[in-house]
Amino acid sequence: MISGLLVVLTIIVLAGGIAYVGDRVGHQVGRKRLTLFGLRPKYTSTIVAVGTGMLIALIVTLGALAASSYVRAALFRSGTLLVRINELQAQELAQEKELQQTRGGSLAVPKLTLIANTAWTFDLAKSDAEQIDDFGRFFDTVVRIANQQFATSAIGLRPYTHKSSEPAIRAELLEQLATTREHTSEPRALILFLPVASQNLFRGEVISFSFEAFEDKRLAMAGETLAAIDIAGGTPNVDIGALVLRVQQTLASRDYPPQFLYPPLINSVQVQAVTSQIPRLRGRYRLIAKTPVDLYPHSGPFQIDVELEPIR
Repeated sequence: MISGLLVVLTIIVLAGGIAYVGDRVGHQVGRKRLTLFGLRPKYTSTIVAVGTGMLIALIVTLGALAASSYVRAALFRSGTLLVRINELQAQELAQEKELQQTRGGSLAVPKLTLIANTAWTFDLAKSDAEQIDDFGRFFDTVVRIANQQFATSAIGLRPYTHKSSEPAIRAELLEQLATTREHTSEPRALILFLPVASQNLFRGEVISFSFEAFEDKRLAMAGETLAAIDIAGGTPNVDIGALVLRVQQTLASRDYPPQFLYPPLINSVQVQAVTSQIPRLRGRYRLIAKTPVDLYPHSGPFQIDVELEPIR
């Protein structure tokens, strides 16, 4: 608000300055009785005064355009900005409505939550026709598990009733395979399909889900350091949570399934040893998180070992 008032005041001052300069220039021209295009001096002074004001305004405008991207956007992209503002306002209203529903306790399953604890691997080296029946059986398994878990009085969702044998569903599954194949650069890759909630599901709604695809390749080698934090000996409390967060960020950057990033499987014996040891030590140490096994998307919740080594 303050910046807006400053802009208004600046415009007022500039307008006054331009008017004053134009008036003084016109006055001087009138006093010297100069003529322009054979006009009488008083008309010449008026033209010069107006022209001077216009020239100053043009210079100020050009200077503002050159100096500020905001000014350029306001002058030349006002229509686009208004459309974008309207879109953002609509999104804000939708999110606010969704948040109110969530606060009201009607949110049953958040978006992208694993809808069934199962997965299926799509082998790009094989044809879609060879695998569509397996995919269909996987689809039906997901429906059965999701209905058992969420179509209950405690959760409050309504059961999903479609089957993979329906022509429309089978066509959607074939399209999913074709789209996944199209968007994967490695022609012989293995793709892990995870069934997730396709949107926030609220009590009373029918269960809906989609498949998230992850290239099932090795994302971390056994023994690899995934994260580390420096810590001073004698520290009374060790922030293991900060170390785990860095591990999660590392794996997320490698496209590890977000559904498996929490909770991690931490070696509790090692954590207890570190937390009891640090308060008695002196000097600087590095707290390290390593994976004890090769990590693939199909590995599920990741495992980490915790080690402590002195900083030399």
